[in-house]
Amino acid sequence: MKSKLFEHFIIVFILALFSVYVCLELSLNVLLIDLYAQPIQQVFGEFSLNAERLELFGRVLSGFGLALCITTFFVNSKRVKTLLPSLADKDDKYVNKQLNWKIRPLVLLVAWALIIPSLRVAVDTAVNITSNEGKLGAVRAIVYKEAYLAEVVSIEGFPELDNIASDPNRKQLMVAMIPSLAYLSTGFNSLIGSNLESMANQFLLSRQEDVFIAEALPRIRQFDRVYEQEFSQYKQASKEYVTAFKRENNYALIEAERVALLKQANTNISDHWKEYSEALLTAGEFRESYATDDESVLRKEFSEFKRRYWDSDCKRDCRDRNRQLFADYINNLKFEDGEPFGIYLAPDEINASKVFKSKYNLLGMFDRGRVNYLHRHYGIPEDMEYEQYLSSTIATQIAISTFKSGIVNVSNDWTFDDHQQLRNAIEAKYKGRAKAIWNEYLASSQFKLPKPRLDRVAFARSDVVKQFASDTLGPFYLSSFTPGISEQNYKKKWLGQQDNISFIKMVTSTAATAAFSPGGSMHKLGKDAVTLAVIPPFSIVASLFAIGGLFLKIGLYLYPRHKGYLSVAIVGGVLAFALPVGASLNSKSAYNQMMANFADTYSTESLLDQGFTMGFGYVMDIENGIHSTYRRLAVIDVVTELLYANTDTQDAATGEIISRENPFRIYDDFAHKQLQFIPNLLGFQEVVSPFDTNITVLKQDLNVGAYMGVRLADNKVKSVSMPNFLEHTNIGVLAEQKYFYKPKVSELATNFISNYDDPIYWFNLSQGSVGKKSVIDKLETNMVSYLNNNEETLALLNSLKSKGHNNLILLELENSKRYRCFMLKSLDAAAISQSISLNTFDYQELPKCKATI
Repeated sequence: MKSKLFEHFIIVFILALFSVYVCLELSLNVLLIDLYAQPIQQVFGEFSLNAERLELFGRVLSGFGLALCITTFFVNSKRVKTLLPSLADKDDKYVNKQLNWKIRPLVLLVAWALIIPSLRVAVDTAVNITSNEGKLGAVRAIVYKEAYLAEVVSIEGFPELDNIASDPNRKQLMVAMIPSLAYLSTGFNSLIGSNLESMANQFLLSRQEDVFIAEALPRIRQFDRVYEQEFSQYKQASKEYVTAFKRENNYALIEAERVALLKQANTNISDHWKEYSEALLTAGEFRESYATDDESVLRKEFSEFKRRYWDSDCKRDCRDRNRQLFADYINNLKFEDGEPFGIYLAPDEINASKVFKSKYNLLGMFDRGRVNYLHRHYGIPEDMEYEQYLSSTIATQIAISTFKSGIVNVSNDWTFDDHQQLRNAIEAKYKGRAKAIWNEYLASSQFKLPKPRLDRVAFARSDVVKQFASDTLGPFYLSSFTPGISEQNYKKKWLGQQDNISFIKMVTSTAATAAFSPGGSMHKLGKDAVTLAVIPPFSIVASLFAIGGLFLKIGLYLYPRHKGYLSVAIVGGVLAFALPVGASLNSKSAYNQMMANFADTYSTESLLDQGFTMGFGYVMDIENGIHSTYRRLAVIDVVTELLYANTDTQDAATGEIISRENPFRIYDDFAHKQLQFIPNLLGFQEVVSPFDTNITVLKQDLNVGAYMGVRLADNKVKSVSMPNFLEHTNIGVLAEQKYFYKPKVSELATNFISNYDDPIYWFNLSQGSVGKKSVIDKLETNMVSYLNNNEETLALLNSLKSKGHNNLILLELENSKRYRCFMLKSLDAAAISQSISLNTFDYQELPKCKATI
């Protein structure tokens, strides 16, 4: 009874573990599709760490499943007895015990440990043995994927693919698998290649417009704001400068200003008296409401004053103090806005009489106090007449104040008869004034134009404005830019000049495949693109094999032991996989039908490619059934949170951020290095040290003219490697044949001594290839001499090397053997992202380039 219960427990435990494993594999598949359906900028940018973790998680998880399959299928008692003679004479019970508790766990761990880095090595090997055409196809596929993701492309003759772009439920899987499909299917790759030129026009225009709107327009508007402010400031300063400059030493203008100042002074003197006299006429009515209103604060203060004043204990000194206090109160009284009350009373003018009511006392004091205030405010004595006023110092001081407000300074004892002093003061005002005005402008202006009197057109064309426009607009600046140009017109001009070093042009060039050769300028870029295309299908296939193998093994385990559990497992498998996959396979929009139609039309030249393309459609249906059914599974959120969690910690003492390396990553990096001999042993490994400089020559139509890799030593060209960019033509085949005699006796002798016992050497000797070189060899040799003798080009190559730029692009100028030169850093995955989003590499044009090839 206990034995049967234990057997049931083991079976349930195995099924539960298998279910957990399947859930993890489902999570892997869903996360793979979700990640690789993102734009390339995010995969290689903000999600790059997530991509690395997911790739390692997939190898660890699927590697465990594959290791378990290998262990359970191939490690049995019969093989163990054969391989381990020490167990050959033991009974089956002992052998099975050793097998289950020692040998199989050990084999499982060893196999798992080997499979994890081996899968990585397998991907590296697949990338390394990919042909130049394959690398070119992978890069083209990435470009197409980005355009397809943006829904800005359409492939003629394949409308089914366009229909998927408008279906959000199917688009994500298609986007994720486009690079893989293009890499693995020759027909699909050819279709993309034939449509890429027309696709590029629409895609790049859309991307460039988006970039211009998002980045250039804010820069242009910032320039416009500063420009208008600066022009307004310049215009005002220039106007003041011209006025001051004209008046300096101009007697007529100085005299005219003297007359105008005197006239203005007389007007101010007259207005001063007029205001004074009109205020006197209304003095009796001034602030009377504050005296008549019983509830006013002033009435209450006056009542309190009278109470203290007439207090029986308040004698003469006390009353004098109270008069002084009330006088100070009313003289200093102000409204909330700071306006004075407008009354001034001396202490002896305070009327505390009981004969009249308070309001009458206040009205009388207000009348007298207002008159006092006006005399003090206007500075005019009570007994002064108008004629006296005009000849008084009061009028003279008003005139002097008027002059000073016009920056004309006369002495305080100036009189109206002193015309020369006024004239001299005006001359002093303008002497050096123009220069001072311009110095003030230069100190406060951002543009600091050295000369005044420029009109708007001349101001806009000044070097200072052009430099500011260049600095502000940055990569969006064109020499044809002018202030005030409409945004729409400038956008058209900018878009019209964005074909320089076009990424699309370079990868669709007739000679582009040569760039992906070892040492070519796009070799690293091609490998990154292939890696992106290989990982998703590789991971998915490994995952499906692991799940399928373990399910088969569980079925074989349950069949002789308990068919009831086997039925449960089969039903579970049907419900979990067969139904969603079957529904996907039989839907009207099934991928297998679409790819079958595609293969019949575009893969007719190769039965293998046709069959593979159709098979890829079935794989996509399987993945679609899984992804669409389980993409919202709760366990996926848990796996996502654990897998993408931030493992960095902060040191409590120093505050330093500490990055903790994943143990699996540490082991994987170590084991990967140790297993790299395997591809080399099989002849798959590709080892090419990078060139110091890669030179790409672009013809006038932006197609590639030639590629070459240059190695430098001691500031000289040591060697040149030129991939055969005509390798698929008859001329390219002829270029590789060895026709030219290579008369180096020492090399021939050394070669003979080293290889006299090698049959291949004698075969080559009989064919006449020994001691000769091809057209490509001769070109490479001649190019070394040419570059070393070309001082300007050699200096440029050494300069680029010192700056860390290992790519030089030479754009042929029209009707000339001269070139525009552009330098850029290594072209890798980051360059793919930038070039697709902006249609340009991060290049810098070299001014006054004198390189020649």
